[in-house]
Amino acid sequence: MTYDLPQRLSRIADTDIVSADTEAFLAAVSITEQARTLVWHEAQSTAFQIRTLADAMCDPEDAEELYGALASLWLELRLQWQRHNDVANYDLMRHGEAKPIDLVRGSVSSYYFERIESLLQPDQIMCLNQKALALIDSLRQDVASAAEKA
Repeated sequence: MTYDLPQRLSRIADTDIVSADTEAFLAAVSITEQARTLVWHEAQSTAFQIRTLADAMCDPEDAEELYGALASLWLELRLQWQRHNDVANYDLMRHGEAKPIDLVRGSVSSYYFERIESLLQPDQIMCLNQKALALIDSLRQDVASAAEKA
């Protein structure tokens, strides 16, 4: 079997595809030009980081490390999505609407971690989701407990 994970990972971060998809996200919301630029640069930066990772771990003997790095990258993006989602939900609860910038930033984070999931098996994705939710819940409880003690 050919070791094609780095090539598949690079395709996920293809500049033309990411640019077109980011434009579609941005077209769906009304945000300032400054916010558009921020989202655009965040999406391009993430794509660059993914391509750099794929280029660095391109040999078959790197497979285990690359899967480990994919798990870290997926978690990073999942946590970004969670943060944007939390902000949007609290804005919605307090003000009756979420800021479009938070929605589109969450969409870009979700876009990337879902693209990474396309390289994984269902059991790997399930494991990542379970671990992420457990980590988030544990951290929230720990931080809340520490704040109560302070």
